[in-house]
Amino acid sequence: MSPLSRRLFLGAASAAFLAAGAAPAAAVTDSIRRGARSWTFENDSLRATVTFSGGAVRLTGLFNKRAGRGYLSAPSLLFAHELDGAGTVRADDGGWSLGATSTELVTVRTKERSWRVGERVRIPLRRATPRPFTVTLVFEIYDGDAGLRYFTLVRNEDPARELTLTRSTVIDLRLPDLPHTLHYVPNMKWFSTRGPLGTGPVGNSWPKKALTVYDTGDGWSLSPELNWKTQRGNGNYPADYMLPPFAGINAWYGQDTVSVDTHPESLRLTLFPGEEFEYLAVNLTVFKGDVVDGKMADELHFRKRFKYHHTTTLFHQNDWDYRGGPGRELPAGYYYDTVIPQSKRAGLDMVMLDDYWNTTRDSIEPSDSMKKAITSLGTLARTLKDNGLGFGLWFSLTGDGHLKGRDLADPAQLAYKRGQIETLLNDYGVTQHMIDLTEYWQNERTTAYSHAGDNVYRKALRTRNMLNDLVTKNPQYLPKLTSELDIAPTQGDRNNGLLHIAYNGWNTSNGGITGEDLSLRTALTAFGHLPMAATYMNGGRMSGRMEDYYAYLAVRAVKFPQDPGDPAKWPEAAVRLMGVFNAWRRRPEITALTDGPFLPVHLGQGWDTTTWDSSKGPYVWMWADASRSTALLVATAAGTPQTVVDAKVRWLKDRTSYAVTDITIDDDGTQAHTPRGTFTGERLRTQGLPVDLSENTSKGKAFWLSAL
Repeated sequence: MSPLSRRLFLGAASAAFLAAGAAPAAAVTDSIRRGARSWTFENDSLRATVTFSGGAVRLTGLFNKRAGRGYLSAPSLLFAHELDGAGTVRADDGGWSLGATSTELVTVRTKERSWRVGERVRIPLRRATPRPFTVTLVFEIYDGDAGLRYFTLVRNEDPARELTLTRSTVIDLRLPDLPHTLHYVPNMKWFSTRGPLGTGPVGNSWPKKALTVYDTGDGWSLSPELNWKTQRGNGNYPADYMLPPFAGINAWYGQDTVSVDTHPESLRLTLFPGEEFEYLAVNLTVFKGDVVDGKMADELHFRKRFKYHHTTTLFHQNDWDYRGGPGRELPAGYYYDTVIPQSKRAGLDMVMLDDYWNTTRDSIEPSDSMKKAITSLGTLARTLKDNGLGFGLWFSLTGDGHLKGRDLADPAQLAYKRGQIETLLNDYGVTQHMIDLTEYWQNERTTAYSHAGDNVYRKALRTRNMLNDLVTKNPQYLPKLTSELDIAPTQGDRNNGLLHIAYNGWNTSNGGITGEDLSLRTALTAFGHLPMAATYMNGGRMSGRMEDYYAYLAVRAVKFPQDPGDPAKWPEAAVRLMGVFNAWRRRPEITALTDGPFLPVHLGQGWDTTTWDSSKGPYVWMWADASRSTALLVATAAGTPQTVVDAKVRWLKDRTSYAVTDITIDDDGTQAHTPRGTFTGERLRTQGLPVDLSENTSKGKAFWLSAL
């Protein structure tokens, strides 16, 4: 390939990408087909069938299209509920009558447009004995390479008596127990077994995911939407206050099926007379290949399930370390004189006020101390907008500290907090909302809206649904829920689950990987368990090292917590380099890729095996356009000593030849444009792209891949 100037190279790549994107979209066929009393759900990956006959509903088929293999050895159970601690009703017990079904599209909405990502069907089933009870099955099938999401709505049809689901089987699948490796995640670290997966804890947590790779080179993954753990009481239990998550997974342990079953000590849902409430959801995907292909199947599914868009990393300045945590009063006008100008020079995306900015945690009025530094929220909002910066804000939903404040299971309390959030959105242009502290404590009293056995569950579900609705109506709204939500903080070991993720939002996750550092290793470990668009890094630094700056691109959001007014922590050369880097990553041809799905290439030593050591780099990932004609690959040692890797790229087209160009920005701010050769996709997949991070002053590199 003849040498090109950097301007021509990037401009030509952008034009090619935009031209490809301008082509008419392929027609999308219906993904839900209705028979006489059957429903078939189908996308590019799977085909599943649900049938109703003789008063019973069953999952009768689950077919992996790419592997050409059906997985159900017999019809499978879609739910079972023990009612009031007595009799159990099952989906297949013959006691149900079928109601009128309905179908709707699943769409994603942004400020610019909206588009379809799947379809949803609701199938109501009713019975009169032993109690009047309705269960509505809800299936969401996502388009393209994705999976199936399933949950139920449970309704107490009795107008006078409460009804308690004392224990439940959420789903019970007759998946074949053939030679396999089962990968599972109790917290963040991945474990594996050649045998079954039991229901007991692993360490101090419980498995929340099961991904099985059969020896035949295909498999399935089951991801229930769970919390991390469940708080017992609100600080009134000095010990044994960490209960299990709402449900757990049993894969062939003492049974010939794979099931998701509730933990009754954590969840006993009591329905008030005439009440309907959403029950637990599960996500089911299938794949052909190894464990990485299985994790990638979940990543693509999660991207549609959680309606992700505009996922290029957001860099934000956060004042906790020099104001909120220290309890320090900043000089008058500090945000206008220092924080905002420095953030703009560095090319950051947002300025965020952390805890202790308001008069009380329950108000949206700045304290007298904060008014000295920002004047008012209105003045701050206008200045941020004028400087092209977003406005982030820490804001408690309970309005108090750990284990205190408003009970979020109460719809009236959530409505009040929602009103405050809408004021922050509409009047002050807040773009990112951090929700922190132990918000999901247990109210053990029976109230008009919850019972002890379901209070925490109602908190989690109602909060998520409120946030989802706010995001739908305000696509610029970015909710972030920290890992302190479930349990009074145990700083070294805490986490989030899929139940905590709001549309297009993110979380902080810890899970015993790197502690409060929340580094790249923590984020990469989440791949396949939590969406990569939900990952977060705590330790953004003006280090002046591209090794660090490139590492930040892997996650959805990076917090820069150090004081912009401290020249030792914001050195001039490092800030200038950050500005160069951020100007590059905002180029249209770059964000067109980085707004797309994260594609792993090499996430540390043994990352594609059962002996993954994430402490040993280097780390390599990429993004590619839908046609796999253009890709951006990033590699970094991220503080580890390793510098050399043959980066095996499995996400390109085998028969296509790709010109590879080194476009690394070095620590002095210069950008390379060095052709590295032409490689077929098959060679990149099998032999890899040779990467030597020692070629630069710090161990980070970027490559542009373009199909010839």
